[in-house]
Amino acid sequence: MTSQNLHIGPDAAADRYRLLRSIGRGGEAVLYLAEIELAGGSEPVVVKVLDSKTTITPDVFDRISQKWNEQAELLRFVHRPGVVGVREHFEGPPIHRPGESSALTGRALVLVMNHVDGLDLRDWRAERTLATAAERREVMRTLEQLADVLDWLHSGKATPSGRQVVHGDLSPGNVMVDAHGQATLVDFGLSKLTADHQTAEVWFTPGYAAPEVFDGKRTPGTDRYAFGAIAYFLLSGESPPATPEQLTQALTALPQIAVLDAEQRARITAIYSADPGKRPVNLAGWMKDIRHAVVSTTTATSQRAAQEAPPRPAAPPPPAVPPQPVTAPPVAPPPAYAPTAQPVQPEPATAPTPGPAPAQVPVPVPHPEPVPVPVPPVQAQVPAGYGPAYNLTPAPAPAPEPPRPAKKRRTGLILGSVAAVLVLASLAVVGVQLLGGKDKEKENAAGGEKPGGTSAPQAPASASAPSARATGSADPTPAEASPGESATAEASSSPGTPGSVKDSNVADLTVLSSVGAVRHFEVGSAKLNTKEYGAALLGSCYYGATIEYDVNRAWSTLEFTVGVDDGSTMEQARVTVSVDDKPALFSEAVHLGKPVTKSLDIKGALRLRLKVEEGCRNSGNAVIAAPVLKR
Repeated sequence: MTSQNLHIGPDAAADRYRLLRSIGRGGEAVLYLAEIELAGGSEPVVVKVLDSKTTITPDVFDRISQKWNEQAELLRFVHRPGVVGVREHFEGPPIHRPGESSALTGRALVLVMNHVDGLDLRDWRAERTLATAAERREVMRTLEQLADVLDWLHSGKATPSGRQVVHGDLSPGNVMVDAHGQATLVDFGLSKLTADHQTAEVWFTPGYAAPEVFDGKRTPGTDRYAFGAIAYFLLSGESPPATPEQLTQALTALPQIAVLDAEQRARITAIYSADPGKRPVNLAGWMKDIRHAVVSTTTATSQRAAQEAPPRPAAPPPPAVPPQPVTAPPVAPPPAYAPTAQPVQPEPATAPTPGPAPAQVPVPVPHPEPVPVPVPPVQAQVPAGYGPAYNLTPAPAPAPEPPRPAKKRRTGLILGSVAAVLVLASLAVVGVQLLGGKDKEKENAAGGEKPGGTSAPQAPASASAPSARATGSADPTPAEASPGESATAEASSSPGTPGSVKDSNVADLTVLSSVGAVRHFEVGSAKLNTKEYGAALLGSCYYGATIEYDVNRAWSTLEFTVGVDDGSTMEQARVTVSVDDKPALFSEAVHLGKPVTKSLDIKGALRLRLKVEEGCRNSGNAVIAAPVLKR
C-alpha cells in the first residue's frame, strides 16, 4: 500500500495518522510507516494495525482486544535505549479515507510506536562481509547491545511490578540499527508480552522460533533461542536452520567455533537446547564466550593456515662479491684443519640449492658434464676477506698425512695453554684467599662488622671456584669467580626462581615465571598517558585477569606504574595487588590518561597476586608497567 490518502485514528480523531506505506507484517497485524501533523509539520511514526476483518469471529477479536490493551499499556512502562518507544494504543475505526470513518463497519486495534531511522538487521548485515576486524567488532557490539536489552527485559526491571517482558517474535527484521550503531528492538508481539503466556495464535519467523513456539508458548527462553539464531545469522550471513539440532551443527561448523574444545562448544551451543531450562539465563555472559571465540580464534586460525601451507622454497643466497667461477656442485670438503677465528661464508658450490651455481659461471664450459675447476683461477678469484684464511688448494687424495704433525703440535699447545691457565687460576685463588684472610683479620680487629653495622657473611676458607661449580652451588662469592664467570652465572639463573642470583637487588617482574594458571594476562609494551613502557603486564578488563608469582620471601618492595592503556576504549579499570592471605595492598580504580605510580611493602611475602577485575563493557587493558622487585 503506497497511497497517502488512507488514515487511521481513535474514535475522537479518526484521521490522526496518515498511512504512507506498509513496511512489514507480524502475525495477523500489519506494520505501516505513517506520519502525524504536529506544530505545523509532520513527524514519522510506525503504526501496527490489527483489523477485525482478519479475525475468525467477533469473540476472538474481543478476547484479543482485552489482551492488546493490557499489554500495550504495559509496554508504555518500558523506557530504555534499545527498546522502541510506544506513543499510544487505541481501538478505533478501521483504515479509511479522510472523512469516511463513520461509513465503515468493523473495528481495529492500533499500536503507535516511535519511528527508528536506520536499517533492519538483514539489510545491515548485507552491507558487511566480516573480512575486517572493524566489521567483526561491529557485529560483536550489536549483539552485546541486544543481549543487554533482553537481559534487562527478562529481569523484571522494565516494569514497576517486576514483571518479565518477552519480545516474542525476535528476528533480524525486528531489530533496527541506526547510523550511530544503536540497535533497537521493534515490533513486540503484543499477545506475547508476559512470561509463560499461552496464546491461541501461533505465528513466528522460521529459523528463529524455538520448539515451544509451535505449542503457542513464549518465555524468556524463547527470546534467548531467537537471539542465538540471530548470532548465527550475523556470524555466517546465512539464515539459521529450522531445528535446534541443525542449528547446533551449523554453528559448530563455523571456523571461529570449530577450533574450540568440546567444553567450549557445548557451552556456546547450549543456547539452542530444545529444553528452555537448559539455555543460558544470562545472555551477556554467553556473549563473552562468543566474543572470546571470534576475537581469539580468528588470529589463531590464520596462523594455523599459514603453518599448514606448503613451505616456500628458500631464496638463493646472495653471491659473493666478486662472484666465484665455480661450475661443479660436488666439491671436496676443505682440509681437516681449523680456520682462523674469522667467520667463513659458505661458498656457492656447497649451497643446498643447486640452481644458482651454474648461473655464476662467467665463461662457457666446453664439456657437457661438470669438470674440475683449475686451481689457479680459483685462487685468483678469492680476494682477501671473502673466504677462509687457509690455503684453498685441495691436497692430493693419496697424501693426507701432512696435516697430522700440525694437529699433534696444536694439541700439545692447547694442553700446555690449559695447564698454564689452571696454574694461574690456582695462584689467583690462593692470592684472593690470602687477601680475604687479611680482610677478615681487619674486620675482627674492628669488631667483626662492616660499615653500617651489618655482619659480613664469610665463605669457608676451603671452598674454591672449581669445587663450587662441581657441587652445583648457585652462589659463588665474588672472590671465587672471575668477572666472566660471575656474568655467566647471573645470565644462566632461572628467571622463575626469585632470589637465585644473590648479588642482584632488583628483578623485573615481566621476566619472572608465574605460578599456576595465568588468566588473560600477557607481557608486552604499553602506553600510559602518552608515555611508552617497553615492559608491562597487560590484563584484560573485559574478561578479568589474574597472575601469581612466588616471591620466596626474598623481596621487600614492589614498584610499578598502573593505569589504562591509551589504546583502550574503556575509561577505567580496577586493579588489585595482594600477598599471601593478607588484605589487598593495593585496590584502586585507575583511569585512562591518569596513571599512578606505587611502591608496596611486600617484605616476608611468599606469594604475590595481581588481578584486574572483570566487568568492563568495552575492550581494553589495565596496565601494570615497569613492575620491579627490590630487596
